[in-house]
Amino acid sequence: MDINEMRKLFAATAEVQTPEGMAAYRAFAAAITVPILQKVELESIMRQLFAVEKLAPGAQAVYPVAEDFEIPVWVLPGLGYQAQNFIEGIGEEVYVPTFSINASADWKITYARDSRIDVVQRTAARVAKDLANYEEECGWRVIVPAATSGFAGKGLLGARPAPIYEIPSAGTGAGYLSKELVNKMLVGFKRLGRTLTDLYVSPEDAADIREWTDTDIDPITRREVFTAAGMGSIWNVTLHEVQHLGAPGLYNINGSTSQYGKFLADGTDKYNAYTLDNPNVVDADGTVTTLGETQIYGFDMTANDSLVMPIRKEYEAHEDPTLLRVQKQGFFGWAELGFACLDSRMLGIGVIDRS
Repeated sequence: MDINEMRKLFAATAEVQTPEGMAAYRAFAAAITVPILQKVELESIMRQLFAVEKLAPGAQAVYPVAEDFEIPVWVLPGLGYQAQNFIEGIGEEVYVPTFSINASADWKITYARDSRIDVVQRTAARVAKDLANYEEECGWRVIVPAATSGFAGKGLLGARPAPIYEIPSAGTGAGYLSKELVNKMLVGFKRLGRTLTDLYVSPEDAADIREWTDTDIDPITRREVFTAAGMGSIWNVTLHEVQHLGAPGLYNINGSTSQYGKFLADGTDKYNAYTLDNPNVVDADGTVTTLGETQIYGFDMTANDSLVMPIRKEYEAHEDPTLLRVQKQGFFGWAELGFACLDSRMLGIGVIDRS
């Protein structure tokens, strides 16, 4: 539906007290669903990292686990929860629970009378951003625990340390996102039979890359880095900048005394198998009071089958006629989806001590 048709349909919803107006209201809510879903696809970074599987009606969110199927599997019970790990000791499949995420919006009915479709477009964009933010939080709640936990071993399977990489404080390349740290992660992935293909970093990490000199990388690569504003690729590793990583980021692993962030260490400054030597501390308003350790995340996206996102129901907007009593219009809706990491060997975490 083009913009002029959307505008006419929106204007018709102003007469919501009539059968024709209610029908237009319902049709408009259905029409606004399409651009919302398109924007979610563009803005949700987790739809780049997770293999999206749209389930058929009645289908179960069941997946085969890794070839050595007693490896730990991480699943997210619901929005706001931490991922839980377990070992499939009696089978070769894992069931991933799905849960709902909700989003709604409203506006004054006078905007419909004035055909102000631009107001609704901005509202729909905000809803799409909210949904993408929900998906991002869910994704990190799976990735962070999986990347910071080791495997104690079971049966014939030996123990495996957590895939955590850091340059010693006195070593070359410590204290910033250096080629030494990237190289260490490359080698670590190879030792696990994997390939580091993608690296997700904070804006401060991207700034580090832009400051690399010709002693860090060759002139041709350095020029490509500057052209791509610090992004692009290095040694065939694609770089992605994420706003919510880094010292002031919502998904940085902070010290136990922090009042901000989704991931806080315990009282001994440990988060799973990751010990914070110099914890990052952030106030409740997001201000960094003690600059400390930040994290970057590496992934092997060669097969893209270890991080999975089953979707039982995509978001669908529904008209909300109850808003008329306060002279408003709007819509509400929900999506039903799940998140899991079937094999944590495809990801790793790099630690940068900025203290």
